Amino acid sequence: MKWKLFIILFILLIGCLIFVTYSSLKAEKEDLEIPMADGIKLSTTIYIPKGKGPFPAVLVRTPYNKNNEEWMGQAFNLFRIAVVLQDVRGKYKSEGEFYPFINERADGLQTLRWIREQSWSDGMIAGWGGSYQGITQWAISDSLDLMTFLLSSGNLYDFFYPDSLFSLQSAFTWGFQNASAGQNTISPEKIREGYYILPLSAADDSTIKDIPFINDWITHETCDNYWDRLNFRNMGRAPVLSIAGWYDIFLKAQIEDFQALEKSGISGSRLIIGPWYHGSPGVKNQYGGVKKTGKPQKILKYTKNFLKGRKNRLTAPLKDKKYNLFIMERNEYVGSDTWPPPQTTCTSYYLGSGSYMGTEKPQENGVLRYIYDPSDPFPSFGGTALGDGVGPARQNDNIKRMDQLIFSLDIKDQPLILLGPVSATLWVSSDAPCTDFVVCLQDSFPDGSIINIQEGGTKVRFNSEKPEKTGISAWATGYQLNPGHKLRVTISSSWFPRYNRNLNSCEPAYTATEMKNSLQEVYFGTAYPSCINLPVYNISPGY
Repeated sequence: MKWKLFIILFILLIGCLIFVTYSSLKAEKEDLEIPMADGIKLSTTIYIPKGKGPFPAVLVRTPYNKNNEEWMGQAFNLFRIAVVLQDVRGKYKSEGEFYPFINERADGLQTLRWIREQSWSDGMIAGWGGSYQGITQWAISDSLDLMTFLLSSGNLYDFFYPDSLFSLQSAFTWGFQNASAGQNTISPEKIREGYYILPLSAADDSTIKDIPFINDWITHETCDNYWDRLNFRNMGRAPVLSIAGWYDIFLKAQIEDFQALEKSGISGSRLIIGPWYHGSPGVKNQYGGVKKTGKPQKILKYTKNFLKGRKNRLTAPLKDKKYNLFIMERNEYVGSDTWPPPQTTCTSYYLGSGSYMGTEKPQENGVLRYIYDPSDPFPSFGGTALGDGVGPARQNDNIKRMDQLIFSLDIKDQPLILLGPVSATLWVSSDAPCTDFVVCLQDSFPDGSIINIQEGGTKVRFNSEKPEKTGISAWATGYQLNPGHKLRVTISSSWFPRYNRNLNSCEPAYTATEMKNSLQEVYFGTAYPSCINLPVYNISPGY
């Protein structure tokens, strides 16, 4: 019995030592208000490590309630790093009126100055956070020492109007839910009703209330001075750890953000693209789990090492390359120092009659047609949108729709790996003066399930009756199609509500109400070699 008592006493002693050690390390928490230049006070919570400073700091500025980030105060304190949490202007306990993105640069810079003036600060500050919290980092990216963000971008026009199409679902979902300072109770069903209201400018009034920033987003369809104020891409001076998702709303913009940093000569940055999305998925797929995709805790460790001046590297399952690219359905990362990787070859797959898609051009010239009806737009399931049922999702409910063209490629003996940007080159015409064309890549499984891989579209204005050569970006992907599957490509004229539907009238979306059907034509053959351009990745020996 004595040895059992000894073990119990020993465990109690260790527990006491851990408690005393933790208590001595526990950060000092202080709630305060930081005044801005115009007198508005921003609610802020700071966690300062005990003991002799000064200390580096992590800054989080959020519209989602800083109290939700309190865990960071103790987590970083274990590494003797201070944490500053702040509600952005007009949100939760901060004063002022909330208008997304507009005030983040001025308020963020003033907060940085305040931190660096404190006696506990050594002047080194890293940004932290995803989505909006990442945008607050981009807004002050010329004054941070490191940016670490998840699923975010520095150019807001590229988010709201990717390739000229309005991100209706994402804009309304986020905008309606964040139109008040507190928690919002608007239901997803009510938001969905708003997608169909015409003119689009009346949707906020009918759904929740008049929202000035929603009206501004709809009004400014082109990249004008309004969006220039919300473009922080080219001001970055800090290295980044940027984590993107193949199905995420910011994917295309986030890649372009990273490339802009490269061009400006910023070294030491890393981009990770995994199988992630902005919401809950339409189809759950763990892609091998965290052993394959990596653990989010690596971000904390990466930030800690940087602020402490220690050697920093990414560890397995990542590759510690400039680009760490996850291949879905293969479920492993590829490392590369270039985008796309040097093993990727852009390969054109030409389109033709009978659902033909192949590397040989059809010898005959021809045209394929369908009718687009804006009152019954082609529905989006999953994809690069914000909300529920996004990311990978079943497309089977769209199989029998007549307002699409379908092409397919059998995957036979070897897998087809796509790793890089996807695009299409189409010769198109329409009897509408303005309309949209949308391209979707899908994986048709042997069991009959059809899952989306990636999509994209563009507006087309016709200047003559001749077919217009039109380039379409279908964004990028990292995806393996396995033998027995089919690569399926659809062409339609809407992907709704991911993108706002085109009414075929050329009228501004803010006021447009009149809808008209249109006859859409896609040409093919030697004279009009319409094709899908795929980033085919070739596995190197010993990979």
